[in-house]
Amino acid sequence: MSDDRRIDADDLAVDWEWALDAAARAVEGARSEHVRAETLVHEKALQADERDDVAALLQRWLPPRAPTPAMLGLPRRARAVILDLDGVLTDSNVLHAAAWAGALDPVLQQAAHALDVAFVPFDRHEEYSLYFEGRPRLEGIDLLLASRGLRLPPDGVNAIAARKASLLESQLRAGRLVALPGARRYVQAAAYAHRARAVVSASERTRSMLELARLDHLVDVVVDADTMRERSLRARPAPDALLEACAELGTSPADAVSLTSSGPGVLAALGAGLIVRGIGDADALQACGAETVVPSLLALLDPSIRPRPA
Repeated sequence: MSDDRRIDADDLAVDWEWALDAAARAVEGARSEHVRAETLVHEKALQADERDDVAALLQRWLPPRAPTPAMLGLPRRARAVILDLDGVLTDSNVLHAAAWAGALDPVLQQAAHALDVAFVPFDRHEEYSLYFEGRPRLEGIDLLLASRGLRLPPDGVNAIAARKASLLESQLRAGRLVALPGARRYVQAAAYAHRARAVVSASERTRSMLELARLDHLVDVVVDADTMRERSLRARPAPDALLEACAELGTSPADAVSLTSSGPGVLAALGAGLIVRGIGDADALQACGAETVVPSLLALLDPSIRPRPA
């Protein structure tokens, strides 16, 4: 199936789900009109068959009934979900960290040789989280180099950024981006539940990664590196990107939920006044203030709408 046909199917699935839900509500409303019980049972059976037929035609999952906020692990007042790309929807954080290691290690090794000190490779977990996760490239490079007591001219910093971009592009072309467990099902369910959906990431490749993960047409708003640069948004833990997403969705921060895998993401959400659901390392995220932490989006979903094991 071509990308255009796939995208149309995602959009159509949402429209059909909303129409099927409206029909189901109409049948339920008929109870008060003294409609015969046999007629209601018959109509429900017809609707179930129609739902199955639409799902088969579009080759898309449709839930047995309209998902509720509770079925998404959300409070009732939640009108929108704002999801991290890295570590929540995809494993792009792993790819970013590997690309940074490939771009930085030669520079760090050369500096160690010049200073006659031991070479310490880039730490893909700790240093990536501290200096690069959720930050623009050049800012992260400056912070990392400063932490190592190093400084490069702008040309040197730009060369590292370019090398990192090239390495990341190679990984994406090789098909190494992976959507995390439950990611697509969760965003589908949120769309079917009439919850607005945004993705935030400081990556230059956010939109192409969403396309590779087959999530692009299930998302209403994307706040990425281009958005941050054009609108002078500060990196997390500043709340700027989340507030921008809420503004574009037309949702009050108090009615939005941040689904984040990073400590700075938790701090940004709390600073913006959003509800927080941490995804990933419970100890680290709870230490930053997340009250609810689950291992993946899959764990937030009610069992009745989780994907069946392969």
